[in-house]
Amino acid sequence: MNSDERDELMIRMDERVKTVFHKMDDFETLFINHLNHHEMWEREQAVQVRWWMGMVLTVALAALGLERYIV
Repeated sequence: MNSDERDELMIRMDERVKTVFHKMDDFETLFINHLNHHEMWEREQAVQVRWWMGMVLTVALAALGLERYIV
C-alpha cells in the first residue's frame, strides 16, 4: 500500500468515525426524549388514578350517607 492509498483510507475511516459519533449523539437525544416521555406519562397516570380514586370514594361515601339518611 503506497502513501496515497493509505492517506485516502485514513480519510475514509475518519469520515466514517465522524458519521458514527454524530449518529450516537442523535440516538442519545432520542433516548433521553423517550425517557422523559415515559416519566411524563407515569406522572400523568398517577394524577389520573388519584382523581378516579377520589371520585370512587366520593360516590361510596354519598351512597353510605344516603343509606343512613333513608334508613
